[in-house]
Amino acid sequence: MLFRPVRIHDTPYSRNSGFRTGPTRSVRIVTAHPETITADLPPRPERDIDLFRLAVTTLRAALPPGWTVASGKARSLADAPERLTVTAPTGEVASFSVVAARGVLAGDVARIAETVADGDNGLVCARYLSDPVRRHLDSRGLSYADATGNVSLCAPRPAIWVRDRGADADPWRGPGRPPAQLTGDPAARVVRALADNSGQPSVPQVVTLSGASTGATYRVVETLAERDLLDRIPRGPITRVRWQAMLRAWSADASFSGCQRQGFRAPDGVAEVLCRLAALDEHVYSVTGSAAARLVTDYAAVSALDLYADDVRALATELGLRPLVSPADPAADVVVATPRSPVVFDRLTRRDDVRYAPPAQAFADLLGCGGAKAEEAEHLLQWMTRNEAAWRTPMS
Repeated sequence: MLFRPVRIHDTPYSRNSGFRTGPTRSVRIVTAHPETITADLPPRPERDIDLFRLAVTTLRAALPPGWTVASGKARSLADAPERLTVTAPTGEVASFSVVAARGVLAGDVARIAETVADGDNGLVCARYLSDPVRRHLDSRGLSYADATGNVSLCAPRPAIWVRDRGADADPWRGPGRPPAQLTGDPAARVVRALADNSGQPSVPQVVTLSGASTGATYRVVETLAERDLLDRIPRGPITRVRWQAMLRAWSADASFSGCQRQGFRAPDGVAEVLCRLAALDEHVYSVTGSAAARLVTDYAAVSALDLYADDVRALATELGLRPLVSPADPAADVVVATPRSPVVFDRLTRRDDVRYAPPAQAFADLLGCGGAKAEEAEHLLQWMTRNEAAWRTPMS
């Protein structure tokens, strides 16, 4: 069996449920499983009709005795029927417009909702629906069922509310297709462009701002939407960027501590290193972490420097730094990293002729180092949240 039995509870019908009242109405609530369903999974469904059949199987198992599920004929062997009906023991019928989709992203939900006529009930049948997508469907009042057992069915007449939990991750995403992560140069460029700038840009505008290729930008924007880090109108502009959550996710996937780094000791102290950096116009570098955060906050005195450099060895030689075996060596008061993306050298702040990373980059780098630096990152984030206009550039 694909779906294990669940307990079903009867609860008195209430106006607070959001449904209209009436005689012999009841709400059926299905208790969700705490564990993810991983066993007895069917082969990966490819046709819309297969998605629909799995959804019907889930619904029939969840509904109480006396309730029935039926549908009309499909247009072809591969298509799902256009409508599904759920009939109560009293004979009342709830009809749903069926939308079958093998893959659904958060950004697709608005478009799907537009296909359902006003006053109609919509039912989305999919292979797998992530938690952000399910929340977007709930907010639009759409019912859904995926092939792993995630299901929500609601209607005002007869009053139905059925919910159950299936998989928390796509079980058909094999080892060769890991969950989309914000790693690599395109992700860094797009995340920084969206963080450093405010407004509602179109994806072509993001391409221009970030310098990433068109295809890569669309893929990163799709990943951000799938992870509920931004909202976008289908084939339209990005309407909202959850930049705090986006920077946290980016830091977790591509942290400063995960870069190739070299630890150094500065014989004359970090203040002297900053003075020497001010004279190095020909070197490509950026100071990040605590020293960059110090430009806008007073969390703590800077006792160590984190830098990005295009040529780590050449920069260290010019600064008179002494290499150590490990960047984690307690004697290391300067850590220089080779960046994954040249975006770390974009939109820098110059102070006393020293080039510093902007707040978004500094926050992500501090957070990714953990420990006391993560606490400093949270302090910086508080300033960033209070002072968005001071570091985010409005887009026209």
